[in-house]
Amino acid sequence: MAYITMAPMYPTMSSGKVDEFLVNIGDTVKVGMPVAEIVAEGYYTLVSEFEGVVKEIYANEGEYIEVDTPIIEIEEITEE
Repeated sequence: MAYITMAPMYPTMSSGKVDEFLVNIGDTVKVGMPVAEIVAEGYYTLVSEFEGVVKEIYANEGEYIEVDTPIIEIEEITEE
């Protein structure tokens, strides 16, 4: 499993608010795909660093999340 975390948008950022998720459990994501809209002294789009299927979402829209906290669990796609 891999985890998309609340990434800092600037060096002193300690938390951000999940404004909207752009994926749902069961969706397939690719590297660079937008997965959530985040508000923290500005508005930015969090993108996936992984390719796989969304297995779990650990936050709610409107919730403030500490930087580096996992918010989405991805089951990575492995090539056989």
